Amino acid sequence: LGAVFEQLPTSEMQARKKPLYHDVNDQRLRHPEPHNWLMYRRTYDGWGHSPLRQITSLNVADLRPAWVFSTGVYGEHHQSAPIVNEGTMFVTTGADVIALDAETGDLRWRYRRALPTEMGRPHPTNRGVGLYNGNVYVGTLDAHVVALSAVSGQVRWAQAVADYRLGYYITMAPLVVNGKVLVGTSGGEHGIRGAIVALDAVTGEVAWRRHTIPAPGETGSASWQGDSWRTGGGPVWLTGTYDRDLNITYWGVGNPGPWMGDTRPGDNLYTNSTIALDADTGEMRGYHQYHWNGSWDWDEATAPLLVDIERGGRMLAALVHPGRNGYLWMLERHADRLTFVEAAPFVYQNVFTGLDPDTGRPSYDPEHVPGTGKRV
Repeated sequence: LGAVFEQLPTSEMQARKKPLYHDVNDQRLRHPEPHNWLMYRRTYDGWGHSPLRQITSLNVADLRPAWVFSTGVYGEHHQSAPIVNEGTMFVTTGADVIALDAETGDLRWRYRRALPTEMGRPHPTNRGVGLYNGNVYVGTLDAHVVALSAVSGQVRWAQAVADYRLGYYITMAPLVVNGKVLVGTSGGEHGIRGAIVALDAVTGEVAWRRHTIPAPGETGSASWQGDSWRTGGGPVWLTGTYDRDLNITYWGVGNPGPWMGDTRPGDNLYTNSTIALDADTGEMRGYHQYHWNGSWDWDEATAPLLVDIERGGRMLAALVHPGRNGYLWMLERHADRLTFVEAAPFVYQNVFTGLDPDTGRPSYDPEHVPGTGKRV
């Protein structure tokens, strides 16, 4: 499996008499304790909000470093959200999972993925781990998901999600839902066909796979011409969100490829979109494309936040997405579709000339649409 392990001697670990690791189950993921941070955005709705009140605007200036741990890794590798479970903190680099004592910063164990020497590393980053039962799950730059023992760091299983030799890799923190480990594939700049994959949390077997670009005959395939769908990009960079009541998980999909839209005429579904998937089967339950035939690298890869909002005298189960295209989008989530509610720019943007009031589809100023051999 290609791993290197570092951990404290058993005698030293026993001497410290730390409490046993607290397994993470579905109930805890749905209702995390205030002092724990059990997933990438802490809660399934994606808010990234802590209910703790010890640190306030009045005392934050008085904070001082409690400890420092050097990973020994340089550069842009460090994009991990610290995942904390009852005193154990998990952080990652591009190839490492590091378990620390959250109180002291002492190393508990370290796993290092031995990556293929011939593999390119365009984005040598990792954004964190997922937790479930007694396991820690991490996506790797060679397009695997690895399950580790949360206590020792020993490998439980490793499963290939895609072929790294074709340009696929994984940078996101996995999302664990109903006993499945969900990840998306990166590599849109390499001519991949993006996907979201669910693995059985116990065995690592693939439970379902949903491509972000439809094949001929699938819904949305008419938005691609010829064989452009085979290498159309649609990477999934960031961890999705999850509606527990609808059992639907929401994912942001990145931009299409190649860069210039005139090389792949059509709307290019489901790039630059939010897609809604049944968490148990991966079936498509709806989508919204924020802009079509993208040529601006506005990869709408961030999953929308689940926020209930009031509009027109009624409460909406909404999806809120601050887009890289400069608009704040509000959608309504249903069991079988997504519907457009409203959108407005939050920065100056000179590409869109307007939005369809019913669908939210933008119209473009042709003077601001890049093209092959075109000055813009």
